[in-house]
Amino acid sequence: MSSKPSKAKAGAAPAPQGTPKATPQAGATPERTSPPSAHVGLTLLEVADPADLRALEADPRIRPFLVRILSERHAAVLPGSHTALLEALKKAGHTPKVQAKV
Repeated sequence: MSSKPSKAKAGAAPAPQGTPKATPQAGATPERTSPPSAHVGLTLLEVADPADLRALEADPRIRPFLVRILSERHAAVLPGSHTALLEALKKAGHTPKVQAKV
């Protein structure tokens, strides 16, 4: 038997040492680090224009009620403070539309 080195295809780089070569099979779900969560009773503030949310976030009367900005149009509201937030919005000259639980 002859031990000739194998020829690599032009332009193909060899796989780095220690790199796993396993590929996900069709239909396989990716690994998750934690399960998804559903937050019952979470109050969200939604605006039509991202500039509106930036303005509300900058308003010292409204900012204390915003726990986290979730997207350019959505913010999570401090638990249990939705009534106070509505009052603060009204005092700041806004007319919020309230959607009840679905």
